[in-house]
Amino acid sequence: MENLIGAAVFLFVGGAFLFVGYYVRSSNRRIQANGIKTKTKIIDFVTERIKNTDGDSNIYHFPIVRFTDKNGIETIQKLDSSESPRRINQPIDIIYLKKGNDYEIMIDSTYWKTYFPMIFITLGFIFSGIGILWLINKL
Repeated sequence: MENLIGAAVFLFVGGAFLFVGYYVRSSNRRIQANGIKTKTKIIDFVTERIKNTDGDSNIYHFPIVRFTDKNGIETIQKLDSSESPRRINQPIDIIYLKKGNDYEIMIDSTYWKTYFPMIFITLGFIFSGIGILWLINKL
C-alpha cells in the first residue's frame, strides 16, 4: 500500500501540472485570438514576498503598466507575470482582452505565449510518467 501512495502522489502532481499548463495555454490562445496588441510602458513595480511549500519565501516583482485601450481609455494595471525591476520606463508589447471593466493582459513574447505553459505541460508528463512507471513496477 505504501508503494502505491508514492505513485498516486506523482500522478496527482503530474495531473496538476498538466491542468495548469493546458489552462494557461488555453487562456493565452484565447487572449491572442480575441485580444488587441499594443505597446505599454512599465511605470512601477509591486514587490511581493511569496512563500513556497518549503516555508522559504521568494521575492517577485510584478510590473505596473500604463496603456490606452482602443476606446481611448487610459488604464493602469498590475501584470500577473514577474519581470526584472530594471525594466522600469521601458516599453513592452502586450495583448489585452477587455472583460467587463477589467482587462486580461499577457506579455506579447514567445516565452509567455509558448514556453511558459510548455514548462508546466512537460513537468506534468514527466511526473505522470514516473507515477505510471511506479504503478507498473509495483503491480
